[in-house]
Amino acid sequence: MIEIKLDDRTIKVEPHLTIDKYQKISKNPNKYKDHTELLSLYLDITPSELKGLPFDQIKFVESLLTPMMTETKTDLILTFQHDGITYGFENDWGNLKWGQWVDMEVFSQQDKISDNIHILMALLYRPIIVEKGKTYKLEKYDGDRVLERAEIFKELPITYWFGCSSFFLSISHEFLNNIKNSLELKMWIEKKIQPLRKILPSFLLPKPPQDITSNLLTNFVEKTSPSSTD
Repeated sequence: MIEIKLDDRTIKVEPHLTIDKYQKISKNPNKYKDHTELLSLYLDITPSELKGLPFDQIKFVESLLTPMMTETKTDLILTFQHDGITYGFENDWGNLKWGQWVDMEVFSQQDKISDNIHILMALLYRPIIVEKGKTYKLEKYDGDRVLERAEIFKELPITYWFGCSSFFLSISHEFLNNIKNSLELKMWIEKKIQPLRKILPSFLLPKPPQDITSNLLTNFVEKTSPSSTD
């Protein structure tokens, strides 16, 4: 927490742009193109209060906050602490609960993602109950606690979400590339064995290799497996 002296008051400011503030900016981007509106949002004071503060103080505050508001770090955060609790990123993708999967589908609809970032984070991260070095085991999924956790997660840095979305984007690219490679390979094999179909019984025909895309979930799990434990 950063403390900033403005006139006769001390304002406590988070050292990062929170999910909550990011969502407010996303809902009304034209409004927050105005630096006065943006700074008042970040400092949790009204625009009229902000305008009544000394120019040199506000410029100094702006110099401190600008890097925070423009940070776009995209590394996936596997674990973090918040309010004394350590949370971990989902690491058991092969055993997702039905409710968790359905909720992810519902809240990740393209036109609602910005509004639901805090909920998606609550679906992806749960409290760690066992931790050994770099491995951990998460609390059992409980759909009733998701929205409660989501409200708390509004205070998290938006960069945590950027890391998640960047990770899933890379996975989707891998998926599409695997589909493309798989289809091209199947077409090539089919072209080569087509003449043989007329002269060989089916059990002697060469078998195509396992579909590349069938390994996608395995590859996905391997990317997060360093943080899994029994």
